[in-house]
Amino acid sequence: MGGKRNFIKTRYRGVYYRESLTRQHAGKPDHCFVVWFADQQGKGHWHTVGWLSDGITEKSALGKRQELIQQLALGNTPGKQIKLTVGEAVKAYEEWARAEGKSIDKELSRYDKHLRHALHSLRIEIVTGAILTQLKSRLLVELAPGSVHHCFAFIRRAINHAISEGLYRGENPVASGKSGKFKMPQVQNCGERFFTPEEANLLLAELKCRSPQVHDMSLLSLKTGLRATEIFSIRGQDVRKATKEIFFTAKNGRRQSVHAPGDIIDILLAYKRKPGEFIFQATNGGPLLWGISDSFTRAVDKLKFNEGISDRRNRVWFHTWRHTFASWLAQSGKMTLHEIKEMLRHERIEMTERYSHLIPGHQASRLDIIDDTLKMGRKADEE
Repeated sequence: MGGKRNFIKTRYRGVYYRESLTRQHAGKPDHCFVVWFADQQGKGHWHTVGWLSDGITEKSALGKRQELIQQLALGNTPGKQIKLTVGEAVKAYEEWARAEGKSIDKELSRYDKHLRHALHSLRIEIVTGAILTQLKSRLLVELAPGSVHHCFAFIRRAINHAISEGLYRGENPVASGKSGKFKMPQVQNCGERFFTPEEANLLLAELKCRSPQVHDMSLLSLKTGLRATEIFSIRGQDVRKATKEIFFTAKNGRRQSVHAPGDIIDILLAYKRKPGEFIFQATNGGPLLWGISDSFTRAVDKLKFNEGISDRRNRVWFHTWRHTFASWLAQSGKMTLHEIKEMLRHERIEMTERYSHLIPGHQASRLDIIDDTLKMGRKADEE
């Protein structure tokens, strides 16, 4: 099933559900039904059946469990395939992800555009490191390392899912690290660029004319440090005016909250969303699945912030707002590194140390130690 889940028992043996942190059904948290069964060797298996909002009930989940157990009794491991193709693994992963309420449209689009032609019909066991490395080299000519990394990470997750569900027996050819032979592209997304106050005001003014929604998301990120994906997850029920808090789904999938200035709270409440509706929505009224609108890029291009800059670390992108939030906090001299860590919600202090050089006097004052020592030496010689 992947990750730690809190399952709640139903009245039927082996049938459980978990409550969604983001999906709503009939004014309450949606339920995702899962079943548990053991194979002939006594090994337990979890199987995701689907959501209550999609018509799945306790009774239909029980029926699926009985079907899986019946397959075992007939000597058939449910879904067991030796000659599974990459495309079949992707399809199985897509079905599971949608049942779990995960949005993978962007990953599927990337797969269709860059990987399908080369891998879709290949059986997993014949996919070699050489095939993957050659494909990686071709993609790196046209895509950034981060994008190529996302492509292969999606395939790796799909095959890992097939293995965990018993659809495929064998090694994952996209496995990396000590146990794998394939090397994922090295990604260096650590941005060094942050806005000056003048640049921030210019960009906000330009965005306000082009897209009020992108302007509001930008101002929200600048004033709270929220990531784009975290901003996308905010619903009407997540904005608390009394405590000036905003709740959201963090990068690690957990529910977190940040405090925000009153003007930001008012901006979000002005959208007048229902409790279960996303604050920021696509043009069709649905959730934002494809990232920040091109309005942001067009505004940056008009202001020529990226003109002549090819190094991604020094280019402006939406994440620059979060980087600016942290950089301005460090430059203020009013916060310690540990306080900035808490504001950014970093798991490790090493992630925050990249801002340490911006804290006034952090390094510059220590350089005086060398000069003072030299002066002491000259004074001793003179005496």
